Amino acid sequence: MPTLIQKLLRHPLLVLLLFCAAALAVYSPALNGSAIWDDEYLVGQNPFFRSPIFAGEAFRHFLFFESHSTYYRPVQNLSYIADYWLWGSGTLGFHITNVLLHALAAWLLWRLLARLLRTMAAEKAEVLALAIASVWLVHPIHNAAIAYISGRADSLAAVFCAGAWLLWLRVREQRGARRILGGAAACVLLLAGLCSKEIALMWTVLFFLHTIFFEKARLRFVVGLLGMVGLVVCVYAALRALPEARAGSAIAGESFPSRMLLALRALGDYSGLMFFPSTLLMERSLTRGRSEYLPYFGALALVVAGWLVCKRGDSRPLRRFGAAWFFVAFIPISNLIPLNADVAEHWIYLASIGFLILIGGLLLSVPCAPLFVAVALCALGTRTWFRAHDWANPETFAQKTIESGGATPRLLIYYASQLGKRKAFTAQEDILRKMLVVFPKLPVAQLNLGLCLVSQGRKDEAAQFLAIPSSEVATVAATPRSWNAALSLAGMHLDEGRPADALTLVREWRVRFPKTWELAAMECVVLQALGKPAEAIAPVVEFTSSQWWHRPAQMRLAALRFQAGLLNEAVAILHHAAQLDIRDPAPHMEIARIEAGRSQPAAAAVAINQAIARAPKSPEPRMLLAGILDQFGHPKEAAAALREAQALQAR
Repeated sequence: MPTLIQKLLRHPLLVLLLFCAAALAVYSPALNGSAIWDDEYLVGQNPFFRSPIFAGEAFRHFLFFESHSTYYRPVQNLSYIADYWLWGSGTLGFHITNVLLHALAAWLLWRLLARLLRTMAAEKAEVLALAIASVWLVHPIHNAAIAYISGRADSLAAVFCAGAWLLWLRVREQRGARRILGGAAACVLLLAGLCSKEIALMWTVLFFLHTIFFEKARLRFVVGLLGMVGLVVCVYAALRALPEARAGSAIAGESFPSRMLLALRALGDYSGLMFFPSTLLMERSLTRGRSEYLPYFGALALVVAGWLVCKRGDSRPLRRFGAAWFFVAFIPISNLIPLNADVAEHWIYLASIGFLILIGGLLLSVPCAPLFVAVALCALGTRTWFRAHDWANPETFAQKTIESGGATPRLLIYYASQLGKRKAFTAQEDILRKMLVVFPKLPVAQLNLGLCLVSQGRKDEAAQFLAIPSSEVATVAATPRSWNAALSLAGMHLDEGRPADALTLVREWRVRFPKTWELAAMECVVLQALGKPAEAIAPVVEFTSSQWWHRPAQMRLAALRFQAGLLNEAVAILHHAAQLDIRDPAPHMEIARIEAGRSQPAAAAVAINQAIARAPKSPEPRMLLAGILDQFGHPKEAAAALREAQALQAR
């Protein structure tokens, strides 16, 4: 009689449903979590996810618009476009998508490993693959890739690359048109994986290593595959050249011995987390605190891995495959190649598969292995569930990270900014002053302290922190969003009746940050304060001419055209702005006001109905509708619209 597992293996779609249910269960505490860290930009301020009109534009920009990073991940932005269309701006839908993508990646991994391990584990291959995929699904080390909306690039790359590999294994047995079409589809999936995250290149390396050393494919076959995959990589390189070139972050050079030491520390850290994921941090460091013993753990992990690879036994090919998978995926994140950080938990998303394959090979012949796997699933799933609570909101996330020993300068600045957002300025000031004691030459801490003091009305005291010495201007200007200090200082000059000084400062910083809307908007405000309305429109026109996709800038330009009496131009700009965000009712509401103001009831009715369709649960469009109906002599309909608006307000 077949066992429960054997019955389960006959129904792959049932396994997929179970994977989805398990993933949603262990990550359930994070599903209602708010936007955290990079989420605030990627699914908040990011202009390229609010409309399908940006599907092509996403390929012409790096992931972060105002940053030195050169992450090229257009598919990640495309996934956010789909989420925004499906769910709106709430984070629940984005979190659900993250979890389901991870579940799909685990399911595809099971199907892939079930085929790859056949020559290494015989009849146990499918059960072993299911065990590996299940543990990988619930392992808490993946929290930063799943509970964190911005971390979904790892899951996207895994879905597309595992799907491409699996599809190729299926179609290579076909002939004629099916093989050609299937191979082309696999290439498209691989390209999507590369456009999801750069780690997809390592999936490609793993594919070739398995084909050459484990399948022992013929040379002609390998050369053909190399040509096909090489073409995909060339297309990816061409796409990656589309964004405007960036210098990238300046990374301090390390000697090779130092990089080797960092690699051992990273190996020790990751290996420890795979077995004992007790201290999980969004931002980790290998150069402070516990780092002194990590190289020994790394060396021990290296020795044990070598022993497992050399150890005789039926499972040796499986252990070798797992070790090869792990180290191929580990090399790019080992610090042997300079990175923008020492270590990050979500970086091990791909490498952890090899780690689990290696452990699976060790346990393959152990009689109590099923019990061990069951215990591991329960323990790891429980830890993931508890860890998922930390992603509830930015302050909880920051506090938990600090309590766990992750008080890096970047994390402390982030925590201080969150305190500032809820106007806890005293606590914010305390953190920033303590930071300046430990890091006295950290410009971003000085600037944030200045902004904090401005928010408390202590402008005289803030000036010393916001004033940037000429010797440090270049360093500060190289820091993303450092223009905030100049913006606040210009605002202070304006409040003090010194608009000329404000204009000089803003124009100076606009040269350094020409793509920053806030500076262009401030220049417009300052020129209006100087009594130069005709000139005030120039910075807005200049900005929108090169950045047609920036919705707030388009809305300001429409307002300026309206003030100048150019109503037709204002309406045309508002129609364009409406295309930039498929859920924003504001452009249509402004069109309705303009059309009502020039006695065009039909056009006003069309516009206000479009606004209501975009925001059916918002009272503002219905209140505007009530006013327009009353203006054109429809008091009963106006009263009905007002009652609907009041009912929505009461909810």
